Amino acid sequence: MRPETTTDERPGHGRDEATDPAEPIKELVADADLIVTGSVIDVEPSINATNAQTFDPQTATIEVESTLKGDVEPGKLAITKPESPYFLAEASDAPSDRKARSGGIFVLRDTGDTPTLLGHVGVHDHEFAPQWFDRVLAGLPAKLPPPTNDQLSEWVARSDVIVFAAATGDAGRVEMRTPRLDWAEAGTLEPIEVLKGDLAGLIEVARGPQPSLPGGTWAFPVQKERTGVFFLDMSSEPPTVINTAAPWDVFAHQVRQLLRG
Repeated sequence: MRPETTTDERPGHGRDEATDPAEPIKELVADADLIVTGSVIDVEPSINATNAQTFDPQTATIEVESTLKGDVEPGKLAITKPESPYFLAEASDAPSDRKARSGGIFVLRDTGDTPTLLGHVGVHDHEFAPQWFDRVLAGLPAKLPPPTNDQLSEWVARSDVIVFAAATGDAGRVEMRTPRLDWAEAGTLEPIEVLKGDLAGLIEVARGPQPSLPGGTWAFPVQKERTGVFFLDMSSEPPTVINTAAPWDVFAHQVRQLLRG
């Protein structure tokens, strides 16, 4: 069993220095004329001085994969990026600098010539961005709410094993890809603390049936682990995670209180 991971050490708590948290996705969706998913295939000028605070305007061609708002067919689309705290880079040669944007969700305004990226950051490549935008476009809050106490109580009663663990997705079972992270329907759990039942060590598991919601519910992160509380039905092979909300939105102390009755 590995040592417990503190909340601040958990993946997903790092700060993205090119994102403005005061700019809600709801406002961006309302103000945008066009929202598409895709990647940058050509950009001018290229930018190398990545330690700057702001970056000059750029023009780019993106390969549109899908349209979330507006009317654009898949294929090539010319866009403009104004002066901003981030810069565009070709997806085939993107630097690791977090101020670089090479793909994801492009939020654009129709300026009469080429569409122009909108907002403090016009390209959203956060691992949860697809879920957030799908939910807002469906009229829901961006972030999926944590499970209710009633849901937790039901999972506690149904589960054979409850474990606070680090989860890593199976690269062969990917169901969604983002520029930062792929998400899989199955993965491996490394136990940190077993809260109910017995679990000796690493275990391969699959996500159980999920409710049909805009943006979906949750999946296993492939390239980097994420910690949470997983409720397991051990009767299947592999065992099934019965959580229908994100395991990383459940905390061990909540489960301990329910187990104490």
